[in-house]
Amino acid sequence: MLTADLVRHARRQVRDGASVSHLAQAMGVSSRALSKALYGATWSQVDNPPPLSCPQPRDPDQPSPIVLDEDRVRRLRREHAGGASVRYLATRNGLHYNTVHDAIRGVTWAHVGDLAQEESAEQQRRPGVLLTAAMVADMRRAHANGASLRSLADKFHLKYATVRAAVQGASWRHLTDPPPVPSTGRGGRHALTVGQEVDLVRMREQGGVTYAQLGVAFDISEATAWHVYKRCRRSDPN
Repeated sequence: MLTADLVRHARRQVRDGASVSHLAQAMGVSSRALSKALYGATWSQVDNPPPLSCPQPRDPDQPSPIVLDEDRVRRLRREHAGGASVRYLATRNGLHYNTVHDAIRGVTWAHVGDLAQEESAEQQRRPGVLLTAAMVADMRRAHANGASLRSLADKFHLKYATVRAAVQGASWRHLTDPPPVPSTGRGGRHALTVGQEVDLVRMREQGGVTYAQLGVAFDISEATAWHVYKRCRRSDPN
């Protein structure tokens, strides 16, 4: 069930490039219901942030005004690595799905590297802003040893989705030493134990901790924290 806080969270995530279907699955609602809340067909009273502007589908009978170039391909790949779906990127940019898919996967534009020359030079001056192989390796080792994805995102000044994609292998697939750290459990790095679920409920009811804060504390998403709490309360009538 959607709440005002979840709608606000989802609008911010989609505005930053997250996939609607991925968020809907994490929140336990249908993609249609979430889309209506995102774009103001429902939950229009929630105005912080306001409803999103729905990208208009491209007319298939008209030629696309967008022409891919190396910079645009790099940007599409970065946004996809950060969590944006291929279909969202295609719709937003007025391109065919297959055009975006092939460019991101390297079927086309295979000669384009992750960074332009000027970006590579800038990377040396701005540590922690653009990913490098050494940073990805460090994050994978730290995560394998127990560091949460959120703490790594804070440490390296990166978006959570960017860190998750690099650590779990959705991006940087070519880096195999160390290999990606697969996700286990739903909504986070691990499934909560019974004791952790009890602690989560206690922190929520006695400490007034928000779902976002619970997500950070237990290394799960805000939506997962909400679902765990609701499930535990339903199973405990007292």
